[in-house]
Amino acid sequence: MIPSSENQFLRPDKFWKDIGLRANQTVAHLGCGVGFFLSPAAAIVGSKGHVIGVDIRDDILQEATSRAKRDGYEDIVTTIRADLEKGPSNSIKPNSSDWTLVTNILSQADPSKILLAAKDVTKTGGKIIIIEWSVSQATIGPPIDMRISRDQIINITSELNLKLDKEFTPSPYHYGLFIEV
Repeated sequence: MIPSSENQFLRPDKFWKDIGLRANQTVAHLGCGVGFFLSPAAAIVGSKGHVIGVDIRDDILQEATSRAKRDGYEDIVTTIRADLEKGPSNSIKPNSSDWTLVTNILSQADPSKILLAAKDVTKTGGKIIIIEWSVSQATIGPPIDMRISRDQIINITSELNLKLDKEFTPSPYHYGLFIEV
C-alpha cells in the first residue's frame, strides 16, 4: 500500500508500515533532521535491523540521537554527520540500505549529488523514497521558487539510471516518489 495523507501530515509509524518495512531491514535517512522518521523505523526493523540517520548539522544530529535513546532505540539507530553533496560518508557501506529516505532537502543542495549518494547506499532491488515540497502549494514550506519539481527529480533519477516505481501524496503540501535501484 502506498501512503497517502491528503488531509494531514505524514505519520512516520504508519508510513513505514504502509510501505512494507520489515524486521531485520536497513533504513538510511539522508537529511534526517531531528530524527522524526528514525525511531518509528527502528520499532519495525527491531534489534537485528539498522537505522542510519545522516545530516550535516551536529546540533540536529544530537537531537536525533537523544530522541532515539529516549525511545529505547540507541542500539538500532546510528547518526552520522556528513555533507551529502560530497557523498554519504565512509560510515555507510555502499549497497547496504533496503530503504533510503530523502525528505525536504533536495531544494537546499545539489539534488543530483544527494540522489547519487542515495543510490550509492541503497541495495540493488532497494528503494529510494523521495518526499519533497509541492511546487503548487505556498502556504507553508520554502518559497515556491526554491522548490524542486517532480519532473526535475524524475529527470535527475533517469540520468542516474534509476527508475520511477510509484508516486504518492504524503501530505497536502508534498509529493512523494518511490525510485527503484
